[in-house]
Amino acid sequence: MTNIRRKVPVLATWALALSLSLPAFGAEAETFVKGKHSELTELVSKAKSTDDQKKLDAAFDSVFDYDGLAKATLKDSWEQRTPSERAEFTLLLKDLVRNAYRRNIKNTLGYDIDYKGEQDGDAGKVVRTVARSKKNTREEPVSIDYVVRQVEGKWLIADIVTEGSSLARNYRSQFRKVIEKKGFDELLKRMKAKRDKGGDVG
Repeated sequence: MTNIRRKVPVLATWALALSLSLPAFGAEAETFVKGKHSELTELVSKAKSTDDQKKLDAAFDSVFDYDGLAKATLKDSWEQRTPSERAEFTLLLKDLVRNAYRRNIKNTLGYDIDYKGEQDGDAGKVVRTVARSKKNTREEPVSIDYVVRQVEGKWLIADIVTEGSSLARNYRSQFRKVIEKKGFDELLKRMKAKRDKGGDVG
């Protein structure tokens, strides 16, 4: 198995930093995912100063449904949390996911992305793509599906499925295990420790 397959959802993360403002015609979801990839590449390559990092963070935040992911990853436990606990969890998740995107985007720049169209899914539109290595033509391509939906009139990415592995489901499984064994406070503690070390939720 290649390195790319061991890094779920590494290849998927670059598209989470796309921006909004889409034309009002067919295949809008695919246009959303595809349209700003070149802009993202430029942002990542130029992110040197503090101002550059702020612009990159803003790009991340403008396209990903953090609130939706927070609810999806906690699932039933979400209703058991107080408003302050929900806010703290969502903020930590946001910071950790940003860290993952910032690091992993750089690992995907050596791949060509083929867009295979969009279709209706249970949680929104599913944009199907295939990533192929530019350097190693023998490396097997990897399928990456982006689940996008309209939130308050804006397209946002709700989930990424790489080779059948869902980002939201993976996080939900990890979080549930910690909560069941050690409790919610321990989950927050671990998330803070990973954030402070520049890590992600994986």
